Amino acid sequence: MENKTQNNAFLSLKHLVKVYPNGEKAVYDFDLDIEKKEFIVIVGPSGCGKSTTLRMIAGLEDISDGDIYLENELLNYKPSSERKMAIVFQSYALYPQMTVYNNIAFPLTINKYPMPVVNAVLKANTEIERILQNVEFNKFIGVLYNVFNTKSKYSAKEEQVATIFDITLYAATLLCKVYSGYKQESLDVLQGKVEELKTVIRAELAPLVEAENAKVRESGAKYDDDFNELDQDGNIKIEQRKYTPYEIKTRVYETAEKLDLTPYLDKLPKELSGGQMQRVALGRAIIKKVPIFMMDEPLSNLDAKLRLTMRSEIVKLHNSIDATTIYVTHDQTEAMTMATRIVVMSRGFVQQIGTPEDVYNKPCNIFVAKFIGSPTMNVFDIEFDKERKCLTNGDLTIPVSDEFVNVHDEFYAAAAQKYKSLADNFDEKAREQILKTLSVTGEYSESKKNTQGQKGLIAKIKSLFDKLSKKDKEPVDPYKFERDVCSDKLTELEKYRTENHSLMIGIRPERIKLERRVEGKKYDKCIIVKPTVVELLGGEYNVHFNFCGKNMVGQIDAKEKITTQDDIVVKLSFEDIYIFDPVTGDTIE
Repeated sequence: MENKTQNNAFLSLKHLVKVYPNGEKAVYDFDLDIEKKEFIVIVGPSGCGKSTTLRMIAGLEDISDGDIYLENELLNYKPSSERKMAIVFQSYALYPQMTVYNNIAFPLTINKYPMPVVNAVLKANTEIERILQNVEFNKFIGVLYNVFNTKSKYSAKEEQVATIFDITLYAATLLCKVYSGYKQESLDVLQGKVEELKTVIRAELAPLVEAENAKVRESGAKYDDDFNELDQDGNIKIEQRKYTPYEIKTRVYETAEKLDLTPYLDKLPKELSGGQMQRVALGRAIIKKVPIFMMDEPLSNLDAKLRLTMRSEIVKLHNSIDATTIYVTHDQTEAMTMATRIVVMSRGFVQQIGTPEDVYNKPCNIFVAKFIGSPTMNVFDIEFDKERKCLTNGDLTIPVSDEFVNVHDEFYAAAAQKYKSLADNFDEKAREQILKTLSVTGEYSESKKNTQGQKGLIAKIKSLFDKLSKKDKEPVDPYKFERDVCSDKLTELEKYRTENHSLMIGIRPERIKLERRVEGKKYDKCIIVKPTVVELLGGEYNVHFNFCGKNMVGQIDAKEKITTQDDIVVKLSFEDIYIFDPVTGDTIE
């Protein structure tokens, strides 16, 4: 099987499909290339397939079709433990009987990881010689003296020395071994024996280094500057092994410091707040130092204020560890504030992929436009009068340019051609295209309704007898519902090319120009409304009002002090509106 992608993407998801054993399709043709250090947010309503996609990437769900490549390596058949990924779940999934320390350390205690083969003796010799030559020796002795005169286990003293001087545990053990022969001496006496101590340390190392050098000459092994063993091609040799207790401890404390969890390492999960438990779950993921982190709605169990805090903390963490993050959420605010790119999904289909700015300002269809943004985009129906070149709804009239008329005609010509092509060659891909259109417009899928209605045992038996009784009759068209939808939409699209028809207008609340009506002031091309609800949000009001037969929301500065007794002047500008086709749901632009 070919193991190369067609580009240089870091993580490449090629046309992923997920079909469950009952025939239900959860994900359709998910295609995305992810670069290093990107923060990708997959967003959509419940049941849209975003968590299923994440689980396929992680290896927790089988892939029905498509390929996953990580740095050009095919991952489809690799178990989740070998995919160089870490995942944080919505429920935290902490072990209640383990302390915070053990929860964070757990991944390092059960698995083997690829690590360089290091010559411990030669590396220790270099580290100790660096200390003897570059560190003021009286200060060095002072550190050892203080370490040995604190109440802790002997192993803890070695670890303290290793941490303080940033050396390996093996080197620290040798230093502690030499110093243990002088630990009864006072600090003043020790500082007077500087040269003697240096000589003893070097004498302790000399036979070990000589024996190790002899082994190296005999084996012909080669090392780099950090004493990592090299293979015949000059690459660092890698071995699969577990972390040592000291290595685990070092990694846990580094991780806990990044997440401000150091004071809680001895506590159990039940003693922590929701935010602290979430940070522990994050710590358990980042301690593995894998290139890809995945998060499945990690903030949904937190209160609103804590979500705000954790949102910024996750982004800071992502930036500090230079990771590639894939984040799943149903909260569009999280998507807008955290992502470098957003993937919007609905009913298993990818609707749009782009930066937060692009998805917000240039939605490709009405589903994306309404889903992204808070408060949601206002949408209402309007009539397009081609002869008068305007959009009308009651007293509202919005003139349009010749350019828009041309764009309109080109859009419907292309849409009609597309649906005619689908209708003439209706196959599985055409069926999926119709289902995607229904996912945009929000229309109910009859095929899904039929599937849901046949889940019971009695319904299945009835269905079986129906099939047997119709055995000699004409075969049932499996695409009948979608084919009929395609035909209906083609008819409407062709009619819209020549006749006046309805369109859908969308406008963001912040783009509606509102002001309180002042008696005696004249207002041209405006509509006067009465607020139904006024919500104070601190610096601004959300003003709800009835407009063009719909409940709409606009925003106005809180300095205006609006109430439901005031008259509000509403003015729309053509430059601020989005126009959508009611047949396909696509943006006309």
